[in-house]
This record gives sequence, C-alpha cells and structure tokens, in this order.
Amino acid sequence: MNGLVLGFIMGLGQRAKGPEAPAWRAAFEVHAMVNRLVSTEYRATLNGNRAKLASVFVPGNPGAQKVYQKALQRMAYLHQWSLARQITWDGVRVSVATGQPKWQGPAQVEVSGADQAAYQYHHLVGNGDENEFGMGVYHRYVLRRVGPTWYILDDQFIDPLNQDTRLSKAALPALVRVRPERRPTKPMNRGAEQAIRYAQSFCGAAPGCRHNHRYHPAFRDYNGNGGDCTNFISQILHAGGFRESKTWSGSGDGTPAWVNAVLLGRYLTQSSHAVIYARGRLPSLIAAPANGRSALDRLRLGDLIGYEEHGCLAHFAVVVGFDSDGYPLVISHSADRYRVPWDLGWDHSTQYVFFHVRYPDR
Repeated sequence: MNGLVLGFIMGLGQRAKGPEAPAWRAAFEVHAMVNRLVSTEYRATLNGNRAKLASVFVPGNPGAQKVYQKALQRMAYLHQWSLARQITWDGVRVSVATGQPKWQGPAQVEVSGADQAAYQYHHLVGNGDENEFGMGVYHRYVLRRVGPTWYILDDQFIDPLNQDTRLSKAALPALVRVRPERRPTKPMNRGAEQAIRYAQSFCGAAPGCRHNHRYHPAFRDYNGNGGDCTNFISQILHAGGFRESKTWSGSGDGTPAWVNAVLLGRYLTQSSHAVIYARGRLPSLIAAPANGRSALDRLRLGDLIGYEEHGCLAHFAVVVGFDSDGYPLVISHSADRYRVPWDLGWDHSTQYVFFHVRYPDR
C-alpha cells in the first residue's frame, strides 16, 4: 500500500508475537519469501516470461489471478514503451524492505513492503551506453502457502506503470519515435542546482535516492491521502530559493497551493515563478517547428512537467537530468522515482504541461 513510509518499516529479525509462534514465522523469513517472489515477478515482467510470472501467484485463486492479470499489463506496457523509444532492457535489481508481518493463520500472512527496483537499459539508436533509473513503490502484500510453496495472493499498490487514474483499462504508451537533441548538462543557476540536489536527497524509496531513502521529516507525507507528488515539488521549489507566502506554505498540513497540483500550477504562473511554454500530447511536444526546436528539446534542468487527467493537473515531476542519448529524466513522489524517463508509466492520451521555472540565482 502506498501509505507506507520507510521510516516506519521495522528492522528485520523481529519475530511474530505469541508463545505458540513457530520459528518460521520470524520476520526475516517473511522478508526472504517476499524478496524471492517479488524479484521473480519483476524479472519475469521485464523479460516477458509469462510462465515464470504466473509461478509467483496462487494457482487457481480468482483474486490472485486478478493480480496476475495486472502484472501482465505491466509486462505489455514495458514491452510497448521500449519498442517505441527504441531501447533494450538490460535487467532489473530488486530489493524489498518489509515491515512486521501480520499472520492470518499458519498458511497466510500480510506484510507491508517498499519495492526498490533499479532498471537498466540502453538505446538502440544513438548513444548506446547503459542507463539506470530507480523506482520505489509501497505495497501491501498477502502471501499464502499451498503445500510447501509460498505464493502471492494479493498485492495492493499504486502502479507507476499505469499512473493515469482516469483510465478504466491499462495504459498504452504513445507509440512514436523520439529522437532528442543535445541537452544541457548543468542547471542554469544556483537555485536550480539546489532544487535538484534536494530532489535527489528526499525522493524516497527509489534506488539512487539519498537520506537513507526517507522523506524530509519536516513535512507531512500525503501518500495514502491523495498522493505526495505536489507536496514534494513544492519542497523542491522552496529548496531552490522560492520563499513561502501566505498562499504557498508547507507549514503544518501545507496550504492548498502547496499540496494540490492544480493550485500549485496556478500559483506558479500567477506569481511569475514559472511560465507554461508547452501543453499537449507527446506527438505535439516532439514536433519541431520550421527552423526551431521542439518543446521537449527546450526542457531545462529544474523545469517541471505536469501530467493532466480530465483536463486538470494531477501529477508533477521535476527534470533532473538526461540519459546517455538525451532523453529527459525526472524525479517525483507517488510513486517514488529517481531519474526515470519522463513519460514512462503514462498513457498515449496523457496531456503534458511543460513549465520553465525561474529559479532565483542566489
């Protein structure tokens, strides 16, 4: 479940309470089972191995088969996105930090987990150096033992590969080829540099994030209560030099403009802290006008990307870099992302909003 925070995940080695709890109920053994199953799931999803993927879910159970079908959708999305972006997946490393198990009988256990997945890929055209990005996703797993074997029975989480909540079906990536131009390698000023440094420090569970994979303790965490993406972006902007105001403040629960995507976007433009320079679906953003550069090619380090649902901003991410071939990379919360390709997980119908941010040069 995405309401978890790594700061609340308990140390391994704690055992289930109760005088009759057998040794195999130890938390570190549940941790090992979860890691084995989840690692198998991630690798099979990335490699397109349906049989291996099916092997981690309770056979013949309707609920488990629904979870399996969702995993198949993620498999299809990764395949379609990689074909369209002309990349090859090289692998994925997965580690799951687990909490205290809650036993529901001798053969069933519920446990919270923070998946930390590091994906590797390279471009088939252009610079073919290997790239790596990280995703951190908060889950509520239910495992069941059938005979001697443990399986996944249920898995509740927000899927970063099907991020658009307005969709009734699985997301389908925009099936267009994107050939980026030369990208800037340094932030435009000190404010943007400090904003990016903050984003890298407090991006959470994703591999690559710093600060022991924890959010900043001074701010409320909105995972499980609408999502934490806008709250995090406001923190990044504040770290980049923008001062809090009566309208925009992170004190306490945060003002509406601090935590709500629509209101933050409005605040940024009305205050002239940022300007919207492009809006549209991916094909329009990569189309270059005559004697000009595309909107995608004009993204700068520290700029913001907004993601719209039903015509309203629903998610924010900050541009923190470009991969070996110049593809923009972002950091965000809900799910936690570290240097992830900017459109990965979004649908072909998603409307994007590009903000040039005017960071103070302090």
